[in-house]
Amino acid sequence: MKHFPAEGILSKNIKNHDIGVYLIYGPKGSGKIHYCNNFLRNGLKDGAFCICVSSSFIEKRYKNIYFSEQENLNSNLKVLNPYILDGFENIEGDDRQALFNLIEAIKKLVNSHLGQPVYLILSSLTNFLENFNALDVMRFVTSLTFFLKNREINSIFTIDTGDLESDSFANKTKHLFDGIFESKLPSNSSQDIKHIRLVSINGNNAYKSEWINYVLDNNNIITSIDYEASLICTLCKEQISESPVFYQDLAFHQDHLKTYMKLISFYGNNKITEFGSSGILYANFFFIDIVGLSDPYLSVKNQIKKIQILNNFINTCDSYKKDRDKKILPTGDGMAIGFLTDPKLPVELSMELHKKLRIHNSNSTNQFLIHVRIGIGSGHVFIVNDLNDNQNLWGPGIILARRVMDLGDKDHILIEGGIAKDLFNLDDYYKEDIHYLGSYNIKHNQNIDVYSLYNESAGTAEIPQKFLDMQRS
Repeated sequence: MKHFPAEGILSKNIKNHDIGVYLIYGPKGSGKIHYCNNFLRNGLKDGAFCICVSSSFIEKRYKNIYFSEQENLNSNLKVLNPYILDGFENIEGDDRQALFNLIEAIKKLVNSHLGQPVYLILSSLTNFLENFNALDVMRFVTSLTFFLKNREINSIFTIDTGDLESDSFANKTKHLFDGIFESKLPSNSSQDIKHIRLVSINGNNAYKSEWINYVLDNNNIITSIDYEASLICTLCKEQISESPVFYQDLAFHQDHLKTYMKLISFYGNNKITEFGSSGILYANFFFIDIVGLSDPYLSVKNQIKKIQILNNFINTCDSYKKDRDKKILPTGDGMAIGFLTDPKLPVELSMELHKKLRIHNSNSTNQFLIHVRIGIGSGHVFIVNDLNDNQNLWGPGIILARRVMDLGDKDHILIEGGIAKDLFNLDDYYKEDIHYLGSYNIKHNQNIDVYSLYNESAGTAEIPQKFLDMQRS
């Protein structure tokens, strides 16, 4: 990772990874281009030949904006734009040919500087996806990354996060890169501080670094680099970005300390701490309850009958059987199921179950009608032992799914935004049936994005009453 800004901090545990092809992902405006430009500037100062690949800049404008203060180095810097390539005819409307010509131009430049270090940045893949066919961009990136690896050219690609196409493309191409960086926006928009961290090397996130802060001067040159002061939540093992809370010198997210205290009261401190960090799992949760089951006019016998019918229906769903390692938590009027393998399973189970319930309700009298509401979310959970020493799950992931379910009414299938976006990235099919409801402020002043799943055989298009009340207020 030679000449990467903050390389000594980012790669402090890495050996023999000086050269590679890296990806930086993060929201627009989080400083990815500035980091890349400082990477090129470091290379230029050390005599490297540098290439910037961009579909947004022509060479003169790029140099004027980012390298005007170092004109003596500009002779070793070349900007390639697929629309303006020396020696190649621009075929209007032919994406594949334009990107092929771009790769040939890169190869030509590299071959003309044999024996000299060559650095390359591509900024940004999001712009390429806006200008070219996604499949052609995929072929282009695949061919280019392997060429750069073969020639041992230190390179950085960037892509914005926050839109479905870019997020999906990043997920599909991460395996091509030797290392992944993440950038983020500052918590205070008035700050000039930029943030970056190393996420993984060759798919191994054991090398993940802490967030690194860096500051730019008026010429966009990095002037200072430092660690971001950070604490790790004892419960979820994630970094605490807001003000932490403490218990017996242990740090927590503000909404996680209560969960930790409940775990201690139920299972005892020893039952939790013996698992350590290995006792943390990430699960996809299906949380369900029967609407109106606590109606005082409904006999206990009928309540038990409805629970038995619901349990039998769930047990016969194919998607329920696919994850042998799932965890099931009865809740009285329903259950929570934690799937550990596939984020699609809670959605598939919801749709299968709704089909069975609609058939059941069409053949039942009013007293045996079963209407449910379902919440789907994902997150970290603790492995804990109950009084019989059986392993169970509890923690923020289950709590989030419960919060989402509580926002729904009869027949709603509501999905938290994080898992909904994961589903969109996995299959375009879900975009037809999963519809954005809006952002909702749940407990502890936490805003979550909520989606509603519905189609002809599952869910309901009705807006939940809590969202209607929120709109009125």
